[in-house]
Amino acid sequence: MQTLNQLETEPLPIEEEESRHTRRLLVGVLCALLLTGSVCGGYLFLRKRHERQLAATAAAVKTEKEKAKVEVAVDEARTEGKKSILSGTIHNISNDALHNLAVELQLRRRTGGATEARIVIPESTDLAPDAKTHYRLEVPVQDYNSATFARVVIGDAHLAVAFKAIPGAERPPLPAVPAGKTIVVARPAPKDGEFLNSEQNPGKVP
Repeated sequence: MQTLNQLETEPLPIEEEESRHTRRLLVGVLCALLLTGSVCGGYLFLRKRHERQLAATAAAVKTEKEKAKVEVAVDEARTEGKKSILSGTIHNISNDALHNLAVELQLRRRTGGATEARIVIPESTDLAPDAKTHYRLEVPVQDYNSATFARVVIGDAHLAVAFKAIPGAERPPLPAVPAGKTIVVARPAPKDGEFLNSEQNPGKVP
């Protein structure tokens, strides 16, 4: 039989059970935290890897979109009478067929300096891979003083496609100015002992 002193010095079974329960609870919480941290860490790692994959895919798509599909040889502007001729050659350098093809030029007016966008339809609007076509625009010389090649568009919505511009045909040389004609003036033959140009008979040399 336990005495009062023994009850005071020895822990009660209920207190021991509570202590064990608390320790088990703490261990369980710690394990849960470790498991949650592992899950969160794995999720963040997978998310970062997925984001990198998406970024790489987007970069590849962007590079493919930015790759030039059309090469345009822009001819030097030339004048025919009272008109300026703006022309060039369009070359499909992609592996895809292009439909409803057109080009856009930016024209600058002489008066006021305002710019005007002009859509030019080429000779052929459908180009197979490696096919070429020609475009040409005539504008009055007195209305515009410069032109800039802006873009290549396809489809009914005139969607822009990547292109690269290269120099085309040079402006034809101006016709040569006719040389001045030589006029021969007949002069009377000098008399014996007389010079054509002398103090007594001065004359001007042409």
